Amino acid sequence: MKRAVVLLLAVVAGCGSPPKGPPEDATLSRFAHAGDNAYALEHPEEAIGHYNLALARARARDDAAAIADAGFNLAASQLRAGKPQEAIDTVAELRGELAWYGRSDPALDLVTATALFRLNDLANADAIASVLTAGKAADVADAAWFLRGMIADARGDRAGLERAAASLSPRADAADIAELRARLTADAALALKSADARRDVLDYRGMARTIALAAQFTADAGRASELYLRAGMSAAAQGDKDRARAWLTLARDRAPDSARRAAAEKALR
Repeated sequence: MKRAVVLLLAVVAGCGSPPKGPPEDATLSRFAHAGDNAYALEHPEEAIGHYNLALARARARDDAAAIADAGFNLAASQLRAGKPQEAIDTVAELRGELAWYGRSDPALDLVTATALFRLNDLANADAIASVLTAGKAADVADAAWFLRGMIADARGDRAGLERAAASLSPRADAADIAELRARLTADAALALKSADARRDVLDYRGMARTIALAAQFTADAGRASELYLRAGMSAAAQGDKDRARAWLTLARDRAPDSARRAAAEKALR
């Protein structure tokens, strides 16, 4: 499965990146394939175990490309498993290791920036992402611009959000484009468009986030409550307890009737 660098992946994304395809070594291929399957089935903890084995095998081969691939997939899985600090530590180790071979991988820096964003270290996340926006790889640059837009929005920096939205290339992920525009214009329909696009690529973390964003931009209390309830139920099913609790509480507080409040209370329990 080809690696995609749009995280937000992971962010946030969402967002996590699908892993790269396995190398030629049969044992390494088996470990990597098992990790790919676990990742695709949304079992990131299991994927972490398989990718750790793949990374060990890549090191046994003294294969820089395989080390980079297995390491990236490991860090992406840690990010998806809600372990941003472990992802940062993995990338730091890999960066030093790849330097022995004269290699670097900007996608690893994107993982670090995304992890820092999730840890609310906005200044350092933006510093790394700003370097990546000037890179030659368009997919990495677009992902970095999306992350910078999310950072700007979290800071209340409208000018920064406008710049990020305008800087996405026409080839950027359609869901990312729609989400940044939704944040700029407070457009619930655009947020739901982004949610639909994220659902189609199985980015359920990002989907739940943009459904909640649509709720934020919805004036009708009943409709907003419904959207927060949907986002909260999705987050709860993904094991994201903090976001689930926040959105389900908003669903309850915005509920226009006792039935909706009861549904939100039941989900909170």
